[in-house]
Amino acid sequence: MNSKIRVLVRVRPQLPSEKSHSSRTLQWDDHMVRLRLNNASPEKTYRFDHVLGPKSSQEDMYDAAGVQQSIASVLEGYHATLFAYGQTGSGKTFTMEGYSYERSNSTASRERVQSRANVAVSSSRIGIIPRVIINLFDAIDTASVVQNKTYRVKCSCVQIYNEQILDLLNPAPTLHNQNRCLRLRWSPDHEFYVEDLTMVDCTSAADMMAVFHDAIKQKIMATTNLNASSSRSHCIYTLYIESSDAENPGVVTTTKFCLVDLAGSERIMKTGASGVTLQESIGINKSLFVLRQVIQILSDEASNNNPSNSALAKTHVPYRDSKLTSLLKHSLGGNSITIMVVCLAPSDLCFEENLSTLQYAARAQCISNTPVKNADTQMLLVQQLRDQIKLLTHQLHDANTTIEWLKKQGPSTSSVDKGRRTSNNNVLRRSLLDNQSEDDGPISVFSDDDTELDDDLDLTSPSPVAVVAPSRKESRRPLPPTRHSTLFYAPEAPKEYLFRDPGMMLPGFGGISSMLEVSFGFLWT
Repeated sequence: MNSKIRVLVRVRPQLPSEKSHSSRTLQWDDHMVRLRLNNASPEKTYRFDHVLGPKSSQEDMYDAAGVQQSIASVLEGYHATLFAYGQTGSGKTFTMEGYSYERSNSTASRERVQSRANVAVSSSRIGIIPRVIINLFDAIDTASVVQNKTYRVKCSCVQIYNEQILDLLNPAPTLHNQNRCLRLRWSPDHEFYVEDLTMVDCTSAADMMAVFHDAIKQKIMATTNLNASSSRSHCIYTLYIESSDAENPGVVTTTKFCLVDLAGSERIMKTGASGVTLQESIGINKSLFVLRQVIQILSDEASNNNPSNSALAKTHVPYRDSKLTSLLKHSLGGNSITIMVVCLAPSDLCFEENLSTLQYAARAQCISNTPVKNADTQMLLVQQLRDQIKLLTHQLHDANTTIEWLKKQGPSTSSVDKGRRTSNNNVLRRSLLDNQSEDDGPISVFSDDDTELDDDLDLTSPSPVAVVAPSRKESRRPLPPTRHSTLFYAPEAPKEYLFRDPGMMLPGFGGISSMLEVSFGFLWT
């Protein structure tokens, strides 16, 4: 199935420093954003899945984004991604986390994250990531009972700082040593992944909340002219869910839910960045530039009516040009269900930034992903082979049982038939000897099971009959029927034998002076 990227817009409230500036350039309703620089300029209109104003709550944002449906899709085996995009200071981190920050005592120009909310319980303030954690484990508890499934949940958290990948769950080796930064790798099975990334198993929402809280404390923050608590890196928080059901415990479905808080695009003239902060701004803008390139190329391909005949269909998509786009490859034109939350500032001073943000957001909603279930194909094949072996084992057992039963039945039946056949032959032998004339030759009697009929014997009648004794007018002693074919002949002068069954004649046998009435019986075993 194809799934377009779902795009939502959130307009934050005005800051105290913006009260003196108007906010007439930006207008919106539930699904529309209108932007106009002044009355003389044309109005630009953008339509999105949903637009939320400054009075919207965190819960409103969560519900409008359809995050709960994304959680259900993740538990069904699909990847999902939600990322916040916008200029610096537009409310991305608040939307994703909902936490407040206070300045660190160690470095005046840096800030450490300090949550003032209770991360263990739900509140009206917490953002999308804490809500996902809480609702994910609630959904898992329900699915474990209703669907009889087993789940394992892990999490990781990295920040991309100056195009270096830092592990927020194991910060000591990498925070001050770029040579120990994590490496980005690629494989056919996992595509782009982070080598040696720390993943923590979590058995409850409280466990994962604690891990998340510890991770964001390691984020690199700074103060700029536009944002007192500016994220200097892109933060990617990933939940990994492994699931299996009771019927096929060997088939494990592994999915991930990526929750991304992007650093904001910055205009250096407005932020007043310098020194380290300036280098950080360059790194942020570089990765965001590649992200915009990827969005633009993918949206152009999606907008083309016949991409197979277009040069755009062959355009290279520069995922590898940035660590950020490499890790988000599955989210942009890949196999993930993707939600994009666009954050805007209502001040007229941010007109250009808002315009650029809306342009790329409009392009992003043209991109189609192809979500697919992520069952382990190798394990699925192994399970199918195991099921086949199990079926064949049952069939073999049934066959062996039947064979053993036949073996037990066979000897008793064979013994009875053999005794009956011997008795019949003895009676027939005595009858033949009693009726033999003096000029007849010796009579040979063949009654062995392996005896075959002579090639000249013409058996045209389909009906089996019983063997009887030779006929004399003065003596006709019938023999008991036999179930085996028995042939008697004397190698002397040719005689004709009369069969009781009409149409059957046995020529070419002699040695018996009188006419015989002969019939054959057969044993079916």
